[in-house]
Amino acid sequence: MKHVLLAASAVVAIAAAAPQPSPSPSPAVPSALTIFEAAQSVARNNPDPPYMSYQMHEIFVHHGKPFTFDYRVWYRSDGKGLMQDLAADRRGGHEPRFGYPFPVAPDDNILLYATPAPRATVPPPLGGSPVPSGQPTPPVLAVESVTKDRFYDVRFIGVEDLDGHLTYHLGMSSHDPTDRDHPWKDMWVDTTTFEVWKAHAAGSGSKGPATGSIDADVWFGQVGDYWLITHAQGDGEVRLAFISDSGHYEYYFSGFGFPNTIPDWYFDPSTFAHH
Repeated sequence: MKHVLLAASAVVAIAAAAPQPSPSPSPAVPSALTIFEAAQSVARNNPDPPYMSYQMHEIFVHHGKPFTFDYRVWYRSDGKGLMQDLAADRRGGHEPRFGYPFPVAPDDNILLYATPAPRATVPPPLGGSPVPSGQPTPPVLAVESVTKDRFYDVRFIGVEDLDGHLTYHLGMSSHDPTDRDHPWKDMWVDTTTFEVWKAHAAGSGSKGPATGSIDADVWFGQVGDYWLITHAQGDGEVRLAFISDSGHYEYYFSGFGFPNTIPDWYFDPSTFAHH
C-alpha cells in the first residue's frame, strides 16, 4: 500500500511540474479614438435614401398627462419634407406641415458629423527663407502625429450587450465645456460592423430670455438598405424668468418606404393645395 501511495504522489508531482497550456488571450480592444473614427468612417459610407416615406408616432407627456399624435411623412434628402397629421380635423382634412420634419429626419447623421473631414492642405513654411534651387533640403528633426478628434474627447467605458448586440460603449465630451453644438455624451458601437446602435445627448441653450435643457436618447437600426433612426426619446425643460415648464417626448419611426421619386408639389405649400 505504501508503494502505491508513493507512486501516486510521484504521478501528481510530475503532473504538477508539467507545463500547463496558457489560457487564450482576450482579443485586444481598440482604443476609444480608433472605435470612434471607425464609426465615423462607416457612417460616411452608409447610403442615404434620396426619397423616403414613413410613419411617426409621437408621445408627449405633460404634467403626467400623455398625448399621442401620428403623422405620415414624405422626405427628400435635401431637407424638404411634408408631415401630414393622420387624425382628421373638424373639416375632415389632414393638416399638412412643410419643411424639415420634426424632431429629426430618420437619416440624420449629425451624430457623427458624417461628412468628409476637411481636406488636408500643405501648410506654408514657417519663417526662414526658401531653399535655393539645387541646394539640399534641411533634415527633418521630428514628425508629430495628431490623433485627437476635432470636436470630442472620447473615452472607452466597456463592452456591453445592448438589446442583444455586442457593443463598445464610448463616453464623449466636447473639448469646450461651453460648446452647445456637440452635446453627445455616450455612444454604443457594434463591435463587428462599427455601426452606432444608440447614442445619448445632454445639453442646454438659450433663445432670447428663455433658457432650456434636454436629455435625449436615439436608437438606430437597419431598415432595408439603410441605417436609420428608429426611436428617439427625450426630456426637456424650458425656463422664462420665474416660469418653467417641462415634458417627456418619445418618437417611433416605422412603415418606411423608399420611392424612386416624390413629386415636387408634395413639398410646396403653394401648389400642394391644388392636388
